[in-house]
Amino acid sequence: MKLIIASRDDPAAVNIVDKLLKIYNFVKRGENPELYVLRETSLVCVSGDVTRLQELPVSADEVIIASRHVSESGRSALTVHVPGHPAKYELAIAAPETVKAALRTLIHARDELRLSYDVSLEATHHGPAGLGVPVTFVEIGSSPKEWEDPRAGRAAARAIMAAAESSIRGPKAIGFGGTHYSPRHTELVLRTNICVGHVFPKYLGLDERLIRTAVDRTRGGVEIFALDWKGLRGRQREMLRNIGEKLGVQVIRESDLLKNL
Repeated sequence: MKLIIASRDDPAAVNIVDKLLKIYNFVKRGENPELYVLRETSLVCVSGDVTRLQELPVSADEVIIASRHVSESGRSALTVHVPGHPAKYELAIAAPETVKAALRTLIHARDELRLSYDVSLEATHHGPAGLGVPVTFVEIGSSPKEWEDPRAGRAAARAIMAAAESSIRGPKAIGFGGTHYSPRHTELVLRTNICVGHVFPKYLGLDERLIRTAVDRTRGGVEIFALDWKGLRGRQREMLRNIGEKLGVQVIRESDLLKNL
């Protein structure tokens, strides 16, 4: 069972839930007045900050969280990412196929709805990291104007349902290098069959413990380390090559993965 979680204290989440209930045939289930079910997907509203969740409100095999995105730039954005605190070696379990389905659908929905929003992956950041099942965030950013935009809510709702019901498969990867918004890994997910879960940018302090943790915290294992070559330092590239060899993971420049398309 997939579980969609949204905070009733988050205006973007409230917007997304409103569109989920209007577009799809969710029905109320059980005694909880804010628990809905559609086929193999549940939707529940909770109170408080979803990044601080310590346990699941209902049983599930995987979680997708509807949320707001905040940035200093205030840009209009629709984003997808896996949560975690890399500096503390605390990472949620990544479901790269879920990330891919959500990102692809955000692009299609944005274009169909004629939204002037950026769409991108984000680097792994914030919680929750300890729920015991894969977690993916789908977010609207970056100010109250966007959080309450009904078209953005519709795009995010479509992406969440596509991710919840997706049968996408492909080689699973961890992305390394670049900036927080990871444009090269975003392009990789959109243009190839590769599925990227955790993403670690250049500015992060990469080490073997973190990389091994990310491999262990990726559902189904990792086949590729996808390197934004120009977005990494030389010593970072060399370290990733060495660790990839130890773990039996291919280490490939994202430009090589994209150049033959």
